[in-house]
Parts: sequence; C-alpha cells; structure tokens
Amino acid sequence: MMKTDRIERLRKNYVNSKPAICCERARIFTESHKRTEGKPIPIRRAQAFYDFCNEFDVKIFDDELIVGTAGMFRRSGILTPEFSWKWVDEEMDIFDKHSQDPYEMTDEQRDFVRKEIFPYWNGESLKEHFLTILPKDTMKIGVDTGIVDNDSKWRQAVGEITPDYQDVLFPKGFKGILKEATEKLDQLDYSKPEDLDQITFYKSIVLTSKGIIRLAERYAEKAREMAMVEGDATRRAELERIAVVCQNVPANPPRNFYEATQFIWFTQLGGLSQKIPWP
Repeated sequence: MMKTDRIERLRKNYVNSKPAICCERARIFTESHKRTEGKPIPIRRAQAFYDFCNEFDVKIFDDELIVGTAGMFRRSGILTPEFSWKWVDEEMDIFDKHSQDPYEMTDEQRDFVRKEIFPYWNGESLKEHFLTILPKDTMKIGVDTGIVDNDSKWRQAVGEITPDYQDVLFPKGFKGILKEATEKLDQLDYSKPEDLDQITFYKSIVLTSKGIIRLAERYAEKAREMAMVEGDATRRAELERIAVVCQNVPANPPRNFYEATQFIWFTQLGGLSQKIPWP
C-alpha cells in the first residue's frame, strides 16, 4: 500500500497517543440501567446502547476520513461493568504500569467509578451470575486455569463474530432491519405467553437499530459543525463529505466503497465496543 502523508500523520498520532481509560460508556450505561430496572435484560441493554449513542460526546480527529470511537480519546479503553468490574477495581491502580497494554487512568476517574459505578453492579454483573451457576467441578478446570478458554467470554463478551454484511447489512441497512423488526412486532400478540420472548427480542432490535443510526447522524452533525468553522478548504470539503456519508450509512445501504467502509466501522464499533445484538 502506498503510504501518503495523511497516513503517516495518522500513524504517528495514533502511535504517539498514550492509551487512556474513558469512563463515559460506564457512566451512561449505569445511569440508563438505573432508569430501566424491572424490565427484561435485553431491553435494558438495548436501551443503554441507544442512550450511549444519543449522549456520548462524539469527536472527529485531525485527518480522519473514517470516523467513530468507543471513547473520548484516540486510543481509549472503555469499562463494561455489566460484564465484569471486580478485576478493574483490583487492577486499575496499576493500569499504567502494565507491561502489556498499559492505560492511563486518573485518580479522579478511579474515585468516580469506585463511588458511582461499581457499587451499582455489585452482584449484578454477568461474571458474578455466571460464577454463581457454574458447577464446582467445571469451575476447577474452566476458571483461570488456561485449560478451557472461556474466561474472556464472561469477563467481557464474545468477539469472534462476523456480521453478515453481504446478505443482510449492506442490502438492508439498519433502517431495513428496523422496518423488519417493527413489522414482526405488529404480528405478535402480548396476550400470548409464547410471543413474549419474541416481543422482547424485536423491541431490543428496534432500540439498537435506532441507536446506531442516531450515532451516525450525530457524527454527521459534528462534521457539519466543524466544516462551518474550518479554515482549510481541503479539510472543509472532507468534513462535508464525512457528513454526507454518515447521514446515509449505516441507516441505508452503502453507495460506494467509502460508505461501505464507514458502514463496517460503525457496525464493528457498535458490536465489539457497545454490544449491539447482531441481526
């Protein structure tokens, strides 16, 4: 691949940026879950995802053409307390001293999560629920032994997933998925017990589809705002194009390679960082 000046600047900026913890996702997810207590877990997770997409302070960094981050920094580490939090509490005082993947974290951030985030999730995380129901014999070989590779699944989430871009996402866009989920809901009956799980599922798909569309719209809004005050004509044109791209995808099918790339990145960002249910 030909290395352009832009690519070299992006590479240097990324390499020279120290990885840092961002607490915004944890804050938004926790506040959202407090508001949805009593509702089914899929709905609570989907609502939290939508709330993140609607509230997170989106940023577009210099030279970027493909936009979207899981945190407020170029290289952000996010906290997912709904999956697990105890190991973070135990290790975050030395995050910056790790020989592998060190992350900067301020004293204010540590104080915030210990007071405002972790107490809510005490006894409520996926890890804690999983370990409660795991048979003791299985635990002997399956927890922190290296014999069975499952630790990352209940401490974080499954990451070995490839969304169906060719047959589902690209042809339909998330507006198409939203339309299908809404039509499915119209066909279900709240009075039938056998329909209730499906209703919960499709409601969660509606929320997450609306969420990822909203996230892209907010990047489009951000790009337009930046373009209005950008003094460099070339960068202004790039920001205006970013706005057009994000206004179209991932809501709609991509119209070209650029839009397909941005579509994929938004989907990966949502799926791997924010736990959006795959269609």
